[in-house]
Amino acid sequence: MLEIMIVLGAIGLLSLIAIPSYKKARDRSRAETAKGELQLIAAAVRQLTWDTGKWPSGQPLATPGSAETWDLVPNSAGLLGATATFTSAGWRGPYLRTITKDPWGNPYFFDPDFRISGTDRIVVGSFGPNGVGRNLYDSDDIYVLLR
Repeated sequence: MLEIMIVLGAIGLLSLIAIPSYKKARDRSRAETAKGELQLIAAAVRQLTWDTGKWPSGQPLATPGSAETWDLVPNSAGLLGATATFTSAGWRGPYLRTITKDPWGNPYFFDPDFRISGTDRIVVGSFGPNGVGRNLYDSDDIYVLLR
């Protein structure tokens, strides 16, 4: 009986060490997946802008404004399907076959006034593990600069 208790204690101790390491590795993997997907989305957005002269929000390149697109899947974003906003302006898509949700289950977004160190930048991004977003910038956001 004592030997079984010692073995169970050792297994418990090893679990205490292994589980946090596993969680950290899983979190890093999710962040890297999001970064890779954002690189593909950013390339598609750049192609959309070259073809149409418009951002996914439908705003002209010269004046991106503050028209965020919080979900890049609908055809109104111009990446997967055409709408009147894009077909009349040289749309040659679809630019991606599909856009999935980020690894935490939230949609990827386009934000032309994403605040980075006090400066507005044009990005595609993910709200990260905590899912907090829509102009609430925090340190776990993952993004790719478009300009």
